[in-house]
Amino acid sequence: MRIAVIGTGYVGLVSCALFAELNHQVIGLDVDKDKISKLKKGQVTIYEPGLESLFQKHLNSGKLTFTTDYKKAIKDIEVAFICVGTPPKKDGSYDSKYVYASAESIAKNLKKYAVIVIKSTVPPSTTTRVKKIFATHAKVKYDIASTPEFLREGSAINDALHPSRIVLGVESKKAEKVLRSVHKKLKAEVVVTTPQSAQLIKYASNSMLATKISFINAMAIICDKVDADINDVALGLGLDPRIGQSFLEAGLGYGGSCFPKDTWALIAYAKKLGYDFNFLKQVDQVNQDQIKYFITKIKKVYPSLKGKTLTVLGLAFKPNTDDLRESRSIELVNRLLKLGAKVNVYDPVANDLAKDVLKGVKFFNSAPLSLINSDGLVLATKWQEFGDLNLRKVKKSMKNPVIFDSRNFFDPSKVKKLGFKYQGIGRS
Repeated sequence: MRIAVIGTGYVGLVSCALFAELNHQVIGLDVDKDKISKLKKGQVTIYEPGLESLFQKHLNSGKLTFTTDYKKAIKDIEVAFICVGTPPKKDGSYDSKYVYASAESIAKNLKKYAVIVIKSTVPPSTTTRVKKIFATHAKVKYDIASTPEFLREGSAINDALHPSRIVLGVESKKAEKVLRSVHKKLKAEVVVTTPQSAQLIKYASNSMLATKISFINAMAIICDKVDADINDVALGLGLDPRIGQSFLEAGLGYGGSCFPKDTWALIAYAKKLGYDFNFLKQVDQVNQDQIKYFITKIKKVYPSLKGKTLTVLGLAFKPNTDDLRESRSIELVNRLLKLGAKVNVYDPVANDLAKDVLKGVKFFNSAPLSLINSDGLVLATKWQEFGDLNLRKVKKSMKNPVIFDSRNFFDPSKVKKLGFKYQGIGRS
């Protein structure tokens, strides 16, 4: 099938690679000329394990091409996936202007029937407006649909090729048939529903996962007060099949491009509908408070941070990505700076991007170098590289051998035996 992917950000690029791997002819479109120029040259513009090899494979085979021209992108397509950004407004709701602009451009250039799929995360009301745009500008028949993505950064290629489910939000049997054909090589249960329900499934999924994270973080605070171990609590809790073990890791809280934005958006959308989603507000509040709580752990060792040098390891919001959006690590660094600390930082892949958003810190090209003469190792992102550190050598190089483990990454008993002081979350 001939497929157009509108928007070559994170979701768009992964979608391009996926559909090409499924043997479709894919053309990616973006209004960013510089980005398209790089993509045409084979330069992948995001970091995602496995994406570059898949990208190069299909760029070389000719199944994957790129353009900035809507007329070229939409010519003879059977399906168009809108994957443009929906940044949050001040009230937390989504700004869907790029979705609407894309819809209008597609409608004006559409020459034959196609299914127009909104893959961007949007509120249910978006579908109604997109349909009005097509009714005004399209001169041929079409269907509007929604297929939300459930990709996890760092494992997006595996998630795309082996999805847990495929949600098709459609309004006609014809659209359903087309979209089933698009995804037919994927082995996953297909949920067929309306576009509105599909969009709410996306909201609900991310909000539920955010809830699990905030819950286990709240439990970690209780564990600290009664000398319990949150890792043991999470294990015993997660082994209940009704609950499951995923997303029960205490830490700094959730960040990234989805969980914060989607919880805020659902709260704002509910408010517009006349419902006060107080429960989800509390989930967000727990998340906001988690960094403040972790800093109290640091202050147990250093009541004043003035003159202290702390090394923050990890800047991306999670391992195996360079994404800094709503990164808890970045927020932690900024708060430490405000408290007077000198901050060294290192991330295996996000250093260069972080230089645009972090000021007043010292960047290093390796973890061991960043820890020399440091008063504390602050583990902020669970990169495996940090687990492979030679802690004996690290201890000798540090001014004060203290580990502040915001992700409960290290084994407290082992690091204490090596002579480190240790502060974790819910397990110190």
